[in-house]
Amino acid sequence: SLHNALPIFVTPLRRNELALGKIISLSCIALLSGISSFVGIALSLPKMMRGDMEGVELGFNYSIGDYMAILVTIFATVLVMAAVVSLISALAKDVKNAGTMIAPLMLVVTLAGFIPMFQSGPATDVYVYLIPFYNSVEALVSVFSHEMHWMNVLVAVASNVVYTAVATWGLTRMFN
Repeated sequence: SLHNALPIFVTPLRRNELALGKIISLSCIALLSGISSFVGIALSLPKMMRGDMEGVELGFNYSIGDYMAILVTIFATVLVMAAVVSLISALAKDVKNAGTMIAPLMLVVTLAGFIPMFQSGPATDVYVYLIPFYNSVEALVSVFSHEMHWMNVLVAVASNVVYTAVATWGLTRMFN
């Protein structure tokens, strides 16, 4: 443990650079995961949205813009998740404590994914697209239901980028 951390201690590196390196490395892995999720959605969406009702195909079509909205929403979501997880893990004393601290966040994110099941459609109020994690769910629901408004998706993405920046700033302050 200390032996493994020794190279970090002797490297001429400022603490905020160490924090940024942690977030950047985690974000790269998260973005790869986001690409994987996007590819899965892109490949399965046409099949999911077709139905076979007595031989009649429902034929929902999605545009390139819809797929771009899905991609940027996923990217913004994984970035904010990586930043928040980094921030929480920096507060933890050890790996077990980090897992315990991150569990409530995962529960909140999971519950946010279930809320649209109890609604009649995507949210129309723009303030909903400011709520972290839930904004991504609503943005994706709006795309999937063909009721997407670019302004709502852009608000969700922009707010997630701001939350990522704030969490990154917080992490660099903690390392200092």
